[in-house]
Amino acid sequence: MKQKIIDRIKAELDPIDIEQRYREMLDECYPEVKIGYLAFSASQIVEECDPTGFRCGAVDYAGSLVSDRTISDEIDGEHYDYDEVGEIIAEVEDEEEAEEEDAEKQDA
Repeated sequence: MKQKIIDRIKAELDPIDIEQRYREMLDECYPEVKIGYLAFSASQIVEECDPTGFRCGAVDYAGSLVSDRTISDEIDGEHYDYDEVGEIIAEVEDEEEAEEEDAEKQDA
């Protein structure tokens, strides 16, 4: 990917917090666990009882989101919304094409 595109993505988009997305998914899929008067979310249990398993699950979840084209592949170690990245790529390509056309007109 061109540096110009990467710079625009980093300047204009917010990276996705994969671990937070994973927590939200766990909490949507699994019910809260109550023990006595205490209540724990699924994500809290997994993250605190098995931090390594939590991180591995988050990485796997990120991989599935990339496959589903929900999020981008890693760009400088971060993931971004797939559609927003696509829009920036298209904009930069359009700008470069217009610049090339202008240069050709000036040469003529």
